[in-house]
Amino acid sequence: MNELLLRLKLAVAHPHDDKVSVRFLADMHGESAHGALLLFLAVLTLLPIPFSGFLFSFGIWAIARMMWINDSSHGLPESVCRVELSKASATRMIKILTWIYTKADLVCKPRLEALSSPAHRGWLVPFIALMGFIIFLPIPGGNGTPAVALILIGLGLMARDGFAIIAGIVTGLVGVGVLGFLVWLILRVV
Repeated sequence: MNELLLRLKLAVAHPHDDKVSVRFLADMHGESAHGALLLFLAVLTLLPIPFSGFLFSFGIWAIARMMWINDSSHGLPESVCRVELSKASATRMIKILTWIYTKADLVCKPRLEALSSPAHRGWLVPFIALMGFIIFLPIPGGNGTPAVALILIGLGLMARDGFAIIAGIVTGLVGVGVLGFLVWLILRVV
């Protein structure tokens, strides 16, 4: 994780026209980095970027698709790759990732590795797609819980930590439960 973080910091420090494209940052993650890209896109949905949930949910679905067909490329859609972040937003994202990776290094370690192996990732795909769908929905503040769930799953895939993957699934299921309860309340009142 530290090597990836260093590459991302260098990417943002690299002189650009005051913009950093998502394609450039995704390419910095390298191949076979589904967990890192999932974490990266989940963090992007938390930034105050207009329509971030709408745009980056397509990237989350693309990663889920790549995991489903066992493709090691990032496979992000062109509409996601073309998004450009200001240097300030990219730097902010790197600070968030630095904080996440620093904390993850203290907690994450290889355990329950079968849950993160490429042969067993297929069962995660529907859940990741569901979290992407919830992020896609125009619910004020609705990106938080599914984004945290995807961050935990991404960390689990990166660190081969099945416990982090389980924590991400539990977090996502709690978010789905709360969303379902709110929909039920609204329908009951109407």
